[in-house]
Amino acid sequence: MVTALLLLPVVTILVWLYWYLLPVRRWLLSNSLFLLLLLAAATAFVTWVERMNFDADGPLWPYIVSTGGAYGILTVGLGAALAWRWYRSKI
Repeated sequence: MVTALLLLPVVTILVWLYWYLLPVRRWLLSNSLFLLLLLAAATAFVTWVERMNFDADGPLWPYIVSTGGAYGILTVGLGAALAWRWYRSKI
């Protein structure tokens, strides 16, 4: 729950930037499916990391690692989707 609250503003800004940088700003079904896939991957990563046991570290460490990883998944994924859309629009 804490990680979702930390990710919410960043996800909102990244999705807006993704829409803003789309060619002709057309949102397609493939965009929705890719966004859903990215959110599922980030959620799976967050739950996987939060269930890990970090014995030597503090209780906040799983939240820090899962949030950082989810930021990376979302940023790289949306960047790859945007590059794919730009490439497809130039064909």
